[in-house]
Amino acid sequence: MQTGISALNISAIKGLTENIVRLVGPLRIILFGSTARCESHAESDVDLLIVMPEGAHRRHTAQFLYREIRGAGVPFDLIVAVPSDLERHRDNPGLIYKTIIEEGREIYARPETC
Repeated sequence: MQTGISALNISAIKGLTENIVRLVGPLRIILFGSTARCESHAESDVDLLIVMPEGAHRRHTAQFLYREIRGAGVPFDLIVAVPSDLERHRDNPGLIYKTIIEEGREIYARPETC
């Protein structure tokens, strides 16, 4: 059954996004998976790609975020990448990045500075 993004999920996604931005200052956050496709249901989790600056340690960043934002009110999965990961793997059908780039919804972008 398709329910789209409920008001509860919108609130939870907003809270997750605010916490992630506060904790690690990503370049971008992209929502993907069933929630982004408006196919989520009661058991769905929220899938987020966290794009960090080049040189960020992906695994450490993901572990830190999972520790810090447990109990977010909604189940979630995170993938941490840097821009060169997306560029290098954007056309590889064997990796999730291609699908995220094609179907994902950008829900946060760090404001550019002069």
